Amino acid sequence: MSITEVPSQRDSKRKASPPRYRSGPVRRSKRSGWGKARMGLFNASAIVLGFYALFPVLWIIITSLKPQSQLTTQPVTLIPSSITLGSYRTALGQAPFGRYYINSLVVSISSTVATLFLGTLAGYAIARLRFRFKKTVLLVILGFSFLPPITLVVPLFNLFRHFALLNTYWALIIPYTFLSLPICVWLMNAYLQDLPKELEEAAMVDGLNYFGAFIRIILRVAIPGIVTAGLIIFATDWNEFLLALTFMTDNSMRTLPVGIALYPGQYTFPWGIISAATVLALVPVALAVSVFQKRLISGMTLGAVK
Repeated sequence: MSITEVPSQRDSKRKASPPRYRSGPVRRSKRSGWGKARMGLFNASAIVLGFYALFPVLWIIITSLKPQSQLTTQPVTLIPSSITLGSYRTALGQAPFGRYYINSLVVSISSTVATLFLGTLAGYAIARLRFRFKKTVLLVILGFSFLPPITLVVPLFNLFRHFALLNTYWALIIPYTFLSLPICVWLMNAYLQDLPKELEEAAMVDGLNYFGAFIRIILRVAIPGIVTAGLIIFATDWNEFLLALTFMTDNSMRTLPVGIALYPGQYTFPWGIISAATVLALVPVALAVSVFQKRLISGMTLGAVK
């Protein structure tokens, strides 16, 4: 074997030897450890925020189940020694609670349906039609949502008194509809922009116009977005207090928030009765969210991943 062959064999052995990475496993362990720590921190933050959000509801439920003698005891106890439904019976019998419930349902459902009808049409027109100053129109619509409702109380009160609309459902349905319309237009416009235009093109090939394609095709596809906007609008109208207190002076026309706030207490504040009435007032919103939960999640997450 010649002398010139020795370096080549050494070079081949060096090339054949596998490379050694000393820092690789250490980096992977550090990354995996940081990922687990970050996930644990995220889960802990979610638990804390969830408890912070749900604790008032839990406290109201516990207060509604406490006997009257335990509502003012010191120190305050979280778990009552005995459970009673006396506050619920008093809340249902002391005031026309059923009438308050019906008033709130009629006003909230009517205004929600009207807002969804107008807002979906406007959102579809802005999303699909081409016209100048489209962004300006959206900004103007959004600007109306920042208008404080208290600035509308006096002019609307004089207007409704002139047309004899006070203490009627229209006194709340009209302002609720137009106050919720800007947010509905924005939500539906953002949702409908993500729908493919091929849906309308295929419908027009079959002989439909824009309105026919909207009624027969788009509305069915846009149900998650409509449900999301409808739940937000319904919850907002259901909890509204200022306009209902101003325009509904007749006790038989009051809504639930006003009726609960005006529960009489001769010497003490009726914490148990108001807590029981509040729990009953939470039932429609909680029921609607639980029924439409899947469509609500799909409507809120559409467009999050492109």
